[in-house]
Amino acid sequence: MRAEHKSIARKPLQPIIKLLVAFKIPPNLLTILSLPFSVLVGYFFTVGKFIIAGIFLLFVGFFDTADGEVARQTNRMNPKGAFLDSTVDRVSEFLVFLGLFIYFHHNISIAILIFVTLFASFLVSYVRARAQGIGNECNTGIFERPVRFIFLVLGSFFLTKKLFPIVFWIILLGCVFTILQRLYYVLKQGNV
Repeated sequence: MRAEHKSIARKPLQPIIKLLVAFKIPPNLLTILSLPFSVLVGYFFTVGKFIIAGIFLLFVGFFDTADGEVARQTNRMNPKGAFLDSTVDRVSEFLVFLGLFIYFHHNISIAILIFVTLFASFLVSYVRARAQGIGNECNTGIFERPVRFIFLVLGSFFLTKKLFPIVFWIILLGCVFTILQRLYYVLKQGNV
């Protein structure tokens, strides 16, 4: 997401962020706390309790936002924290999709769709990380992790289980578009 969109998304959380800062909660602890909630999301998807999974997914999203915001506001941003955050994000996303995969495993075409969607989702983050590794910031594209999770939450709350695979198609197409945007952006840079 672009910086202005991220700041708009963070605004409603500011009172809670200020409280976390006041209590000196370390950003890395917030990063780690997203993992048990991700396990719960995966579990509730597995057993078909999609609304409950969606509720816990909101907590995952909160911790995913709060860790970076607390790090920014307390001047504790550092490469180790970013590394931990990125790694935990991938594990968290895997746990969520694993729960969905287990629930839909009886339908081979949906199971394959979930697998391909997860791969595309990981590739969005990978392309950005590799771009940063060669000196390009690569903030282009809108289907970053928070957007993908928003679609999962909305699908959990408002779609029947039969219609839920629409969410995978939306995420997959959005990820492919974002990957292509990022590849184009990086490859047209003069330093590549």
